[in-house]
Amino acid sequence: MTAIPADRIYTLEGKGLKLTTAEDFAPYLEEIHAFENLEELRLNGNTIGAEAAKALADVLRVKTTLRIATLYDIFTSRLKDEVKESVIAICGALSELPNLIELNLSDNAFGPLGAEAMSGFLSKHTELQVLRLNNNGLGIHGGTTIAEALLASQAECERLGKEPSLHTIICGRNRLENGSAPAFAKAFSALKSLREVRMPQNGIRPEGIAELVGGLANNTKLAVLDLQDNTFTHSGSAALAEALAKWEELEILNVGDCLLGSTGGRLVIEALKDRITLKNINLQYNEIEQDGAIALAETLRNLKVLESLELNGNRFDAESNAVELIKAALSENDIDDDILGSLSDMEEITDNEEEEEEEEEEEKELDEEKDKKKEVAPTGPKTSDDVLEDDLADLVSQMKKQLNV
Repeated sequence: MTAIPADRIYTLEGKGLKLTTAEDFAPYLEEIHAFENLEELRLNGNTIGAEAAKALADVLRVKTTLRIATLYDIFTSRLKDEVKESVIAICGALSELPNLIELNLSDNAFGPLGAEAMSGFLSKHTELQVLRLNNNGLGIHGGTTIAEALLASQAECERLGKEPSLHTIICGRNRLENGSAPAFAKAFSALKSLREVRMPQNGIRPEGIAELVGGLANNTKLAVLDLQDNTFTHSGSAALAEALAKWEELEILNVGDCLLGSTGGRLVIEALKDRITLKNINLQYNEIEQDGAIALAETLRNLKVLESLELNGNRFDAESNAVELIKAALSENDIDDDILGSLSDMEEITDNEEEEEEEEEEEKELDEEKDKKKEVAPTGPKTSDDVLEDDLADLVSQMKKQLNV
């Protein structure tokens, strides 16, 4: 999207105005009303009451040239019901603007009520390209409401015979958790138009991550994925590794602080080998070990346009041969190793952690073996031989754990 000329932007940005009534807002509303060819409205950093918001909505309805509404941090100190009224009024007006392509309502703590208030707009406004809802306190219910509205928007696009326009979703710090993941996965899968998705710090755990990236896999033009500070472990990492094969235009991947783990981290790293468009990778604080770092060195030989690589806080020595191999791979591609961020906070594995990881690996192998048996086993009750075999397997596993072998 081309930048909007300054003479088509009206701004009250950061003025700290307290606009409670229509009279409080009147001088500025007159300016907005008189502003010809208005393409961007910036009201962030002020606080707007319900009565003032309704007056604003009346003015906005006729500003048909408006393309971007920058409305983050505009409800500080307002009551929840008042905020809901304001969002309903403003989104009702915005829904009548055919050229509106970007809405930013971040840093407004409107929670599920605000999500409900804007769901009608999101369901019907099929021209929207960029939606920014960062730090809104949505929670599971609010997140689900937003996702269902996006799915309804896709259905509306189908009804109108047009492709979905939405390509960017920013929805971090909203406590979305696993509960909202199925709804978002369904919406993402249906849209197929997404190029940038940022959902950091949402308390999403492996099952939810697997659902999200599974839905995103249908968005083959995805260029930016930021899921920082959620929890992947092995299952979430495996799902991400599988989805990575679909994103041939991926440029930015941020999965820092996601607890990929040793095996999960390696799965992701090996899956990155064919993502030759990557420019920025964040793998910080993920318990990636020496073998994963060596695998990364091999992967980097294919990533010839890389501009940033974050590995701090993982479990390999900053002075190890793995780091030297990583630097050598960068050098082969004429990339300065300065792109490799600080390695000043690398972790060391304790004896207890090594034992725990060995036990986890044994349990994983046993689970896989049991799954294989289930696939080939005939239906019907277990025989005495089956029971004896299971008992022996459990006994061997317990003895291994006791002997640490």
